[in-house]
This record gives sequence, C-alpha cells and structure tokens, in this order.
Amino acid sequence: MSRNNRRVATLAIAGVLTLVPAVSGCGAGHNPETSSPERLTEGVNVSTDSGISVRNLFILGPAPGQRLTPGASVPVYAAVINDIPGGEPDRLVAVGSPDFQQPAQLTGGGIDLPAQQIVQLGAQSRPTTAVILGGLGKVLLGGESVQLTLRFQRSGDLNVLAPVVPHAEPYATYAPAPPTPSAITTPTTTPGAPQTSTEPSTPAEPSTPAEPSTDPSAPASPAE
Repeated sequence: MSRNNRRVATLAIAGVLTLVPAVSGCGAGHNPETSSPERLTEGVNVSTDSGISVRNLFILGPAPGQRLTPGASVPVYAAVINDIPGGEPDRLVAVGSPDFQQPAQLTGGGIDLPAQQIVQLGAQSRPTTAVILGGLGKVLLGGESVQLTLRFQRSGDLNVLAPVVPHAEPYATYAPAPPTPSAITTPTTTPGAPQTSTEPSTPAEPSTPAEPSTDPSAPASPAE
C-alpha cells in the first residue's frame, strides 16, 4: 500500500470512530446510559435498548440574570432518531416531570417517529413537534437538572436528567414557551437592594368641611 493510500484509510477510520458516540448506547433500556454535559450549554444523549436515540436533550431556561417562577411553562428540545431493527415505527406519547404540575400537551396525542428518520422536538420546529411542560413547581435560574420521563408507545418509558440551559448563546435564537399570566420570567434581585413599588398609589380622600358649632356657650356671630 502506498503512503497516500495509507493516509486515506487512516482518515476514513477516524471519521467512523467520530460517528460512533452519536449512534451507540442502544443497550441502555429503562436505565439509560446518559452522557453528562461538559458545559451548561450542552444537552444530554440517551438511548433505549429498542433502538430509540435521543440527542442533545435539554430544557430551555431563562436568560442570564432572570428566573422562571412557579407556574411558568418551558420548552423541551431534542433530536429523536428511530433505529428500531426491522424498520418499526414508534411514537412519543407523553413527556412529564415531577417538577411540573402539567405534562406536555402533544399535538394529536403524540409525535410520530418514523423508522430511520430524525424528528426534531421543540417550540421553534414544526408546531406538531413542540414539547412544552407547564405548571413549573419551583424557581429555575438555568444550570439546574430536571428529571424527565419520555414515554414511547413501543419502547416504553425513558427516564433522564435533562439540563436547564440558559437562553443565551448558542441557544439565544431558540424560542421560549409562551408566557403564562400567572408566572412570567422575572429579573433576579440583589439582596439588600432597594425595591421600587409598582403598585399605583391610592388617592387621598377629600377632607370633610367642619360643621357649624351648636354649643350654646359659643359666642354668636355679630349681626350684619
């Protein structure tokens, strides 16, 4: 083999090894092997033993310096790949979390996962694949992890700790969930900083004119 041929073969093998982490982990089952994020701006990769692979799974949190208050809604983003042997289709039928009072409302009762295809989950993709959890039960600042359960019609439940990434680069262009009337993203405050009231002041009641005195001992007014 010539020197040039050896170099081409080496590069090809290196390329294959680079792709392995993206499709491995199929023996995880209901206790999936999770790849922990190295930074707060990274999602996690997780797979089932049936052949469903979930890549870059994360919850979009608030912008830096802000927080999500209880009652808020958040979107879940991920890429789901159906590699079930035999080309069997599957369907994502539920997404829930103990930290949210409301499970995700999925359009049509679920999201179809055709065989050998990538389906992007998230509010900024097609509306039919939006996954939004409602009724947040605690304050989120970004950087936390939230327990999620993804339920597939064929592959069963998949439990995973999903990171809450800040709404900043490289996710600044991702769409957040629509604000709810009861809980809107609010800025964090510095302890001890003066607070400014935003409530309108109540107008003072008009004073009542004094009534004329009826005391007999009071001097009478001089006659005109």
